[in-house]
Amino acid sequence: MAKGGGGEPIPLSRFGALVAQLESVVASAKQKPPDALLCFDLLSELSSAIDEASKETIQLWQRKCEDALQSLLVLGARRPVRRLASSAMGRIIEKGDAISVYSRASTLQGWLVDTKRAEPMACAGAAQCLGEIYRLFGRKITAGLIETSSMISDALKLLLVMSSLLHFDEYDFVRQDALLLLENALEGSGGGGGAAAYQDAFRIIMRGGVSDRSFIVRVVAARCMKAFANIGGPGLGMAEFDTSMSYCVKGLEDSVSSVRDSFAEALGALLALSVNPDAQVKKGGKKQTASAKKFEDGVQKHLIVPFVKANGANAKKLRIGLALSWRFFLQMMHMKYGTPDSELQNYAIQAMEILQGNYSPDPHALACVLYVLRVGVADQMTEPAQREFLVFLGRKLESSNYTAPMRVATLRILSYLLRSLGEVPVEFKDVLDNTVVAALSHSSAHVRVEAALTLRALAEVDPTCVGGLVSYGVTTLHALRETVSFDKGKNLNVELDSLHGQATVLAALVAISPKLLLGYPARLPKSVLELSKKMLNGFSRNPVAAIAEREAGWLLLASLLASMPKEELEDQVFDVLLLWAGPFTGNPESYLRHIQDWASELRVLSVAIEALTAFIRSFVYPTITTVDGGILLNPVLAYLGGALSLISSLRSKQLPDVKSALDLFATRTLMAYQSLSNPLVYKSEHQQMLELCSSPFCDPSGWEESSCLKFLLDKRDASLGPWIPGRDSFEDELRAFDGGADGFLPCVWDDEISNFPQPESVRKMLVNQMLLCYGSIFACQENAVKIRLLNNLDQCLKSGKKYPWFTCLITNACVAILSGLKEFLTLRGAQSLPIDILSMIQSIFKAILGETEISTAQRRAACEGLGLLARVGNDIFTARMARSLLGELVTATDLSYTASVAFSLGCIHRSAGGMALSTLVTPTVSSLSHLSKSSNSNLQLWSLHALLLTIEAAGLSYVSQVQGTLFLAMEILLLEENGYGDLRQGIGHLINAIVAVLGPELAPEISSSNEMATLLESVRFAQQLVLFASQAVPVHSHVQGLIPTLYSRQPSLRYLAVSTLRHLIERDPVRPAN
Repeated sequence: MAKGGGGEPIPLSRFGALVAQLESVVASAKQKPPDALLCFDLLSELSSAIDEASKETIQLWQRKCEDALQSLLVLGARRPVRRLASSAMGRIIEKGDAISVYSRASTLQGWLVDTKRAEPMACAGAAQCLGEIYRLFGRKITAGLIETSSMISDALKLLLVMSSLLHFDEYDFVRQDALLLLENALEGSGGGGGAAAYQDAFRIIMRGGVSDRSFIVRVVAARCMKAFANIGGPGLGMAEFDTSMSYCVKGLEDSVSSVRDSFAEALGALLALSVNPDAQVKKGGKKQTASAKKFEDGVQKHLIVPFVKANGANAKKLRIGLALSWRFFLQMMHMKYGTPDSELQNYAIQAMEILQGNYSPDPHALACVLYVLRVGVADQMTEPAQREFLVFLGRKLESSNYTAPMRVATLRILSYLLRSLGEVPVEFKDVLDNTVVAALSHSSAHVRVEAALTLRALAEVDPTCVGGLVSYGVTTLHALRETVSFDKGKNLNVELDSLHGQATVLAALVAISPKLLLGYPARLPKSVLELSKKMLNGFSRNPVAAIAEREAGWLLLASLLASMPKEELEDQVFDVLLLWAGPFTGNPESYLRHIQDWASELRVLSVAIEALTAFIRSFVYPTITTVDGGILLNPVLAYLGGALSLISSLRSKQLPDVKSALDLFATRTLMAYQSLSNPLVYKSEHQQMLELCSSPFCDPSGWEESSCLKFLLDKRDASLGPWIPGRDSFEDELRAFDGGADGFLPCVWDDEISNFPQPESVRKMLVNQMLLCYGSIFACQENAVKIRLLNNLDQCLKSGKKYPWFTCLITNACVAILSGLKEFLTLRGAQSLPIDILSMIQSIFKAILGETEISTAQRRAACEGLGLLARVGNDIFTARMARSLLGELVTATDLSYTASVAFSLGCIHRSAGGMALSTLVTPTVSSLSHLSKSSNSNLQLWSLHALLLTIEAAGLSYVSQVQGTLFLAMEILLLEENGYGDLRQGIGHLINAIVAVLGPELAPEISSSNEMATLLESVRFAQQLVLFASQAVPVHSHVQGLIPTLYSRQPSLRYLAVSTLRHLIERDPVRPAN
């Protein structure tokens, strides 16, 4: 029993015992600083005890507990301990006697006023605790807000001076906590209190926070601006709103992604408040009044004009940031300020004004607008509002001042709305002919394709209309063929556009028909095939019309081959094969001599090769090893060889007018070769293909950087960057989108249509195909040829270092070698590469890692390449390479190179497996554990991931290291720098790798993050516990933690959560239901 203030005994409950332990820890801290892990465990138990204790019990111990927590914080506790202590302080006051909030807030403020006498972590602890009190009780203590603002201002000035003089990064975290205190004070006050305090706070943010040298401080400064918007902007006039929004737009060009995202949220929130004068607060808590004109000025000035004017290196960042700002703005307008669904339609039209002046295609701008229309407008609407929006957008297509990009955006959203609704409203059918059907004759090919996709979506949700649309399409095409034979001049162009549009929509309907529940008309395949043959064999004598007819014929044939069941066309397969004989057999020079417009002819031939690719996938690839496959394969190879000859002939002429069309044709041809899957079947063409595909290394200055690393790199290493999955897969796609004005238009018979049209330029797609083919062919060559190719590549890398295109060359070299190694693994059987080839590849990759200016993707590619060598080489080579890299971990001085070597070791262990390198597991784990304690965040992150790969591969060889990894994980979690989401994710990876040994001790700290990657690891951790330690955590805790993730916009997180819930239900069907 403890003694109370009057000498009466106090019952020693569990809560009281923990408070007594906390007092003991604080008292002994005068002789020795408290152990962080001990404090973490004690505060975790205290947090649990607060939930269980009654109000009376808490009140008995409240003062002692508050004093002990404050003493612990001002001693200089680490970040996780500060978080738990501050949370406990707030919950004790909330559950106990709330009157103490005034004295506790005053005590902490008084202590913080004199920051000169305190250690940085002590200041941060007091600030975090005061911030938690403001967050929970801000409306009660608004009188202290002005003193808090003044204190923060003085502290920030001092901390900035100290950090610049001493170069201590720890002051960054203190400034971060100071602004977090300000954010909590703003949010907690709710806009009450004096205007002077808010004006002071605004000055602090604008003068120091938004331009701070540390990105973690800039992030919190942006959050403070959003907090101002959330509470109604007290004390701010329209000038301050305008200034703050201008700063936000500038912040969207920041070099750090998290900073840009925070400013995007702030801009959306501030703009939403600025156009809702009734929600604005000024002196005395009264509402502001503002003219409606400010609304138009704000959207135009801060969302539309910056987007239109964006250019230079940061244009893509700015555009994506503005698209996210649009989304936050519209969500705030709808969810917080109650903007009706009907008014969202007007905002949709304003968003499309971005495309108003774009008569030439700009795929990136179009992608951003599509994102805004879908997430900001369509997804927020109720079903009745979506119906109205569908008809509203349909009628907009009748407008004569609608540019082609605006029509493309509208048609794409119409397709999305039709699929979302699952039906076609009667009102939309009334406007269909004058809008979507009319768009099939538009002068822009992209508009025609999107119109066809919209009608395809309509057919998906209303299959009864397919028969009528197909009949109409076939009849119209027959009529147009007759018409274009005689028309000339402008009218001919209109008819040819209509011919292409009708062929495209018929191809789209053919593609969707086999998937419909009602099936398709029995005569459909034969009638479309006959129409296609007529277009290809009996085309017009008018050369312009003939080009359009043949393109339409190949388009229909490609859709038919790609979509219809193989059995429908089996009896005519050889007749179909003969259709390619004309352009792709015989002497290419003789064929080209009769062509007047080479560029147009190459575009037709590109569609012909696309149809041949569909034929390969349907008829050749499934039976490539059978006799029939061989019979069909030979003519296909002959046609592809003819296409290669055409490419070689035209490339030798170097005609500038056909360059773009020739790139398109070459890309399609290489894609057709890739669809054969086994490069050995076209071995006779290898030399000719190598001459073509070596171009990025023979003339590096003339080629773009490949984008293949996005899919070649191992997805399990995505946490290292640069393509890190976020909160929304649709948003991830937007962030990764580059766009190419001449890129492929959507393919109307593909099962999955890209969310954003024209993702890459033809030139980039060509270099991608060249490098993939180069890798495939490299894998099939004799060793002497492999050595020659590697020598050429190595010399190209060495001689290109001083040129500006060297970075592109590194990426292209990585793509070529990685794809070659992966192809070799597919083809080799039990064969290994000889030592001299392995050593050459190792040397190339290590030379790349030695470059200081390489990107994250290039670094990952080189490390993964070294790992693949462990799979294509023998155990002796692998062990020698691993030992060499272990030695370099000790001697390397460049931190980026050290991180690369660490990750390479992890990749080698992943590839080789635990048994092959069992003797190296202990030294590898020891070295990587040491590097994981580095103060350099990048080295720490890569070392942690390498350690994970080693643990996953080592198996039983790792058992002796488990305890050491547990201590390492706790040590890192308790580091002051544990404010980065990617660091917590790395720890989450480790925990999930050894969860059966660790148990649930680390779950609370990891699951406290809102970072998507960390949440993913937290849910994966829960799944591991359910499977291997089902008694470790109560079912109720699992269910409560999993339910919020079911609403995530990231499919992988939703899938993992549902899978974990399923495991829970399988183990115990009753408790999860309760």
